Amino acid sequence: MSSDLCSALKEFADNLAPPQSLVNKVGRIIDRLSRHLHSDRFKWSGCINRIVPLGSYAKKSSLRFMMDLDLVVFLNDCEYPFEDFMRDLDEHIELSDTYTNCTLNGTRLFFVAEGTLHVDLLPATNRLPRSELSQGRNPQDLQYKMTLAYILNSSNPFDEGYQQSPALSETAVEFVKRKNEVFHCSTVTRLAKFWSKTVCVEGFHSGRSTIMEYIAIRSAEMEQNTGRENTLKAFRRFLTIVSNPEEMAIYWTEYYKIGDIKPRMKNSRPLLLDPTNPYNNILRGKNKSFMVEMAKFAQVSMDRLEEADCRARRGESVDLQSLFKPQPVWIQLPFYLRRRSQPKNFVVSVRDGGDLTMPKTVTKKSMEESDREIIENFLFSFSEVAVAASKKKGIPNVAQKVQTDVQHMIAPGASWGPGGFLSDRDAKLEIPFTDEKGIPKVIGVGFDL
Repeated sequence: MSSDLCSALKEFADNLAPPQSLVNKVGRIIDRLSRHLHSDRFKWSGCINRIVPLGSYAKKSSLRFMMDLDLVVFLNDCEYPFEDFMRDLDEHIELSDTYTNCTLNGTRLFFVAEGTLHVDLLPATNRLPRSELSQGRNPQDLQYKMTLAYILNSSNPFDEGYQQSPALSETAVEFVKRKNEVFHCSTVTRLAKFWSKTVCVEGFHSGRSTIMEYIAIRSAEMEQNTGRENTLKAFRRFLTIVSNPEEMAIYWTEYYKIGDIKPRMKNSRPLLLDPTNPYNNILRGKNKSFMVEMAKFAQVSMDRLEEADCRARRGESVDLQSLFKPQPVWIQLPFYLRRRSQPKNFVVSVRDGGDLTMPKTVTKKSMEESDREIIENFLFSFSEVAVAASKKKGIPNVAQKVQTDVQHMIAPGASWGPGGFLSDRDAKLEIPFTDEKGIPKVIGVGFDL
């Protein structure tokens, strides 16, 4: 096993963490959004008990180049499916110029805050009894116990467990934080999430980031239970687990006993049981087919990882770009094969940065949300690894190298001319990075639809 490959993976993963300035910026966006929802103009403001940031931001496992935000709005006296609330919430958010690209999907509202931050907002029922709070009991523990009791007393705990998961999410965040304290999972978690961005499984898959995080946590646990802490071995374990969904059986017993897991659930495959909810297999329904697709990509990545390890053993340099090469190739992405968005007339350029801290997408024409997400994932992740690889190799002009790499990724073998201006294109994506001298730069990719 190559220590060089192990250290390269760890260095790359640790550099994916967002800087504190970006974390602070997201915190300020949360404050402004919270005030917007508590304003008198929103008819449900009086029903809001609390607004809690969750997901990668709260767990401190965000990726710098694609930092997003999950928020749960806890409501008093309001139950699933929250139809009236979601309808009015959608209308209230859309009335503000600060929030754009609103998409309502069942009990989730997706939008972009202040031009750059993708937000996933969902409701949950507040079950904190005021009498208990007055006795000084922990509100998070109470919310968990009351919600779990509600699930157990329902006529169908399996369906109710799925529907009530957002109400248990505060405890899920605490679970991840505790695992990080013991097993230092954040490095392999970021590698797992980054890898997930480099592969394309079409459609919306609820909890995709969470799925990657929980599998990464289990991988880190298994590695360190052998008495070792090794990024390369933990990442290899992660890919091995993902590549074998028919054998996946992951659950924890910190918040419930093994006897609480019903045989029907325990025998399910693939099984990734919510660590706070014994009735919620996160890989149920569409997420099961999602894991079957991810397994194919994971096997390819395992072969690449073994090749990278062999090359490193021979004293050759670590090639991060080959390891994290997007799957499938650009021309085989779904919107090309199904002739949907059909991006064309590409322009790729680099400018001086400083004004942009997160990637940004601006579109003049409408395009399918799934296509936009695929393009963002591919371009943002590819640019990130291209920058890291160029710096590691000591390339004297990182900006030029990254621009060329992106062009070749989009159109291998093509010759690129000046191509026009980004501002003239129907869609424009801008991705901030720093060059070999630490100078802020922005790579821009524009195309017509």
